[in-house]
Amino acid sequence: MGRFILSYNNSEWEELTPSPVNTLQVFITNKCNLRCKACFYAHNLGKEDLSLEEYKQAVRKYLGNIRKVILLGGEPTLHKDLNKIIAFNTESGLRTTLYTNGTNLKALKKADMSKTKIRIGIYGAELSEKPLEDVPSVKFPVTIVYMLRKDNIKDLPRAMRLAENNFNCQAFYISSIRDIAATQDYWKDTAQTLPLGEYFKVVQKTVTNYKGNINELHIATRGVIKTKNNQNPVSKCRFGNVFPDGKKITCPLDISKKVYTKELRFNERKCNKHHECILQKIVLRKIT
Repeated sequence: MGRFILSYNNSEWEELTPSPVNTLQVFITNKCNLRCKACFYAHNLGKEDLSLEEYKQAVRKYLGNIRKVILLGGEPTLHKDLNKIIAFNTESGLRTTLYTNGTNLKALKKADMSKTKIRIGIYGAELSEKPLEDVPSVKFPVTIVYMLRKDNIKDLPRAMRLAENNFNCQAFYISSIRDIAATQDYWKDTAQTLPLGEYFKVVQKTVTNYKGNINELHIATRGVIKTKNNQNPVSKCRFGNVFPDGKKITCPLDISKKVYTKELRFNERKCNKHHECILQKIVLRKIT
């Protein structure tokens, strides 16, 4: 797979340098109120929760090695102790990112959002099983994460307009699905996945044409996109993943492959799919 150079207008955008940190991803529940095509976690969906005490034990074990926790599922807003989990992270000096489908944001009304970021994952503006138009508008800041696939390319501009007009959208994140559950190989495509070369073309067109007011665009490199700035690539995995049944996996992209490990070691293992981490991103901030 070749590499593609993302270009942008230097008078409109400045490129920021992301600072990846060791991150524990905790799947706090297997419950989900949606069933999305090509979901990387579909094989685990069910009724199991990680209890509050189990969660605390898992995080305490790695406190000296991590700076951030990402809460996932399933749908994490369905966990009855979500607010207590977020409060525990804050009290422990950790940043929190919550990945959600956005349909149950009312669960966060009483949450301490001081060190918490919300990412809402969508598959379209209105034409998918997870559209942005089904997400209730909220006042707190959110990042909208648009997962590209073959059938939702045309819906991307409308989704960006909805994000801009209906939400306090601090950043719009563009990525793509990779159906590893079906292929067992990150680099293989299915009838639904967008080939990575085509993914780059959509990203480049979006960056070139976007004239809206969202402050930041985040672009998932997917292992194939870079800019001329040649930022230092990350070659070692900075993630660890814990599940409701107590099992552990290092790379998030190995979840569908069930590549379990007895222990998590952050920033030690070299990427087993590429010469650098394929979960890196490019961050462009609008010049005002």
